[in-house]
Amino acid sequence: MKIIGIGRELPKQVYLMADSAIIKSNKPFFVPHFAQSFTGTPAIVLHIDRLGKHIAPRFAHRYCLAVAPAIKVTARGIAMEQPFEATSALAHSFDGALLLGDFTAIADPASINISEVTIERNGEQVTQGCLDGQSIDFRQLISQLSTYFTLKMGDMIVVELDSSDIELTIGDTLHAAINGNHKLTIRVK
Repeated sequence: MKIIGIGRELPKQVYLMADSAIIKSNKPFFVPHFAQSFTGTPAIVLHIDRLGKHIAPRFAHRYCLAVAPAIKVTARGIAMEQPFEATSALAHSFDGALLLGDFTAIADPASINISEVTIERNGEQVTQGCLDGQSIDFRQLISQLSTYFTLKMGDMIVVELDSSDIELTIGDTLHAAINGNHKLTIRVK
C-alpha cells in the first residue's frame, strides 16, 4: 500500500508516506516531541480500488470508488540540521501525520470535485476546504500520478485542501466531516 500526499502550495508538492502515518478515527494523536508545534489541514483521501498504470483521464473515475475526510498533520519548526528537502519530507511524513476518517462509497464520481471537508475543534467549526476551490480534477490527478507510480488496490491519495491550518493542542477533540457527514473523531493527547 502506498500513501501519496499532494501538498496545497504551488507548485504542488508530491510526497510519500508510510502506512504508520495513519491514525484511524477514535484513536488518539499523541503530540510528538521533535517539533515546536503541529498544525492540521483538512484533506480528502481517495481510495484506489484497481490496478493501473498510465491511466487515461476519461477512465480515472473507475479507479476511485470511495473517499474519506482526513486531517493532514504538519510538524512546524523541526529541530534538525538537515537540508530543506529532507526537513520538508520529515515534516509531512512522520508516524501519525495522517488522521484518517472512515471511507464513504462514491455514488457519483463527478461529486468528488465538489466534496467539502470541515473540521471542528471542541465542538466549534474552525476550518473547511473544498477540492473544487483548488481547480484540481481528481481524474487528471489520478492520471498524472499513474504516469510515475503503478496504482494498486488499497493505495491512497491524500489531497490537502486550501484552507487555514489549525494548531493542535493537547486536550483538543477534533471532528472532521465530508459533505456534512461526520466520519472522523480524534483526541489530541
